Amino acid sequence: MKEILKAGDSRGFTMIEIIAVLVVLSVLSAFVVNRIISTASTDRIVQESAIKSHIRYAQATAMKQGTIWGIKCNGTDYWLFTTNDPDTLSNKRVLPGEENVQVTLADKRITMSNFTVFFDVDGRPYTAYTDASTNTPVSTANPISITVDSYPADIPVTFGITPETGFMP
Repeated sequence: MKEILKAGDSRGFTMIEIIAVLVVLSVLSAFVVNRIISTASTDRIVQESAIKSHIRYAQATAMKQGTIWGIKCNGTDYWLFTTNDPDTLSNKRVLPGEENVQVTLADKRITMSNFTVFFDVDGRPYTAYTDASTNTPVSTANPISITVDSYPADIPVTFGITPETGFMP
């Protein structure tokens, strides 16, 4: 028997059904793409910002307290210290937002180059600081460059500490 189509009958999808399917597909594809894209570069950016904040904290504290403060990284950990001896445990201080004296880079899922930066009472950065007259200021001839990368390696970023001011772009 043949079916006879009437004026109100249709054999396709309505516009609402097509739009509903497209919305569901777009939500699913957004979820899948978000899961595929690595968060390593985002993690690195967040940690880079935290490291810069910690360095600025050391500078501000040196100026506020009128003593030498700094940050040191040995490639595995980094820490805040006071005086001109960064490796003595009694000189290490807990950084804001951290629980331990030493911040473990692996826990933050980053790698970082070795560096030591000292700040004097005026906030000037140094690569070495023995006393008020024997020290090595950061300069164009003696720069501090810090390279931060995510773990696993993604796209590393390098930033420096500006001589005299300690500014970090």
